[in-house]
Amino acid sequence: MLHMIKKYKQLTEGEREKLFNLLNRDVSYRKIAKALNRDVSTISREIRRNHHKRLEFYLPDTANRKAIKRKMGNRKRRYLEKAPKVLEYVIEKLMIGWTPQLIAGRMKLELGTTVNQESIYQYIYSLDGRKKNLRQYLPRGHRIRHRKSGRRTHRGKIPNRIDISLRPRAAIRRIAFGHWEGDSVLYKGHKQSLATEVERKSRFTILRKPKNRSAHARNRVLRQIFEPLPLKARKSQTVDNGSEFSGHEWLRNKIGLPTFFATPYSSWQRGTNEWKNGLLRRYVPKDTDISKMRKQTLQRVQDAMNDRPMKCLNFKTPKEVFEKEMKKLSLKSI
Repeated sequence: MLHMIKKYKQLTEGEREKLFNLLNRDVSYRKIAKALNRDVSTISREIRRNHHKRLEFYLPDTANRKAIKRKMGNRKRRYLEKAPKVLEYVIEKLMIGWTPQLIAGRMKLELGTTVNQESIYQYIYSLDGRKKNLRQYLPRGHRIRHRKSGRRTHRGKIPNRIDISLRPRAAIRRIAFGHWEGDSVLYKGHKQSLATEVERKSRFTILRKPKNRSAHARNRVLRQIFEPLPLKARKSQTVDNGSEFSGHEWLRNKIGLPTFFATPYSSWQRGTNEWKNGLLRRYVPKDTDISKMRKQTLQRVQDAMNDRPMKCLNFKTPKEVFEKEMKKLSLKSI
């Protein structure tokens, strides 16, 4: 009786990430194979063929790159690689914080042509895109690409949350001053964080260091940020669904700041804040022990971010635009 020969199937990106984590814990090939429901020979072959030769170590992104290169061989070039003007447009927009979805949608208006967002993502994670390190411009740039289907949403943790769909149109279009985006940038094993608030029209950024990641600590720093501002300079804030924002009702009742919550795992809805968070990482890397950071140091980082010209502001700085808007408010109140 003939036995059916199983067709070899390469590891997925997720399996490679798990393999990397297990190897770091010195788990044996046999136990790794059992954990991944794979044959030991598959694990051995994967490590032998796709490890980083110079470092003599297995890295999932290197493994994916090698596997894709081997699989594609002499494939035809991607559309973006054959259209230099379109590729230049995509890279330019990525660098100013646009997401692939925004780029794909706007391209038809500005260039008269279009490419779907999936093609942009594929290029970002291609060999050419990795060489250019384009993933650094994504709101959430991972070493490997994670599919949305693999994520879980956690709804119902924020009492009486107000959805982003109810946010004023003026805030969406950036035509009104005083609408903010907030987030927490995590440090040192996710135990420390910096609070970031970005005004949508001016892109002005305010940084604070909460005592901890609780809602009470967050509200305390938000009160310090917004209470000194005139009411017309603090019309709303848009945040993600982190538990530190669960005290939003207290904030609205105390200082009159309504809070709108983005759709879970839709960071592009707070694109300005996400881009500024990425910029913050350049000044304060994620492994920094911010518990030792002095207030003056944090202020210098904030100043550097706000003194940086931005193309979307016609090369003015966020500080210049913010101060101009604040001056308008003070003149109106006279």
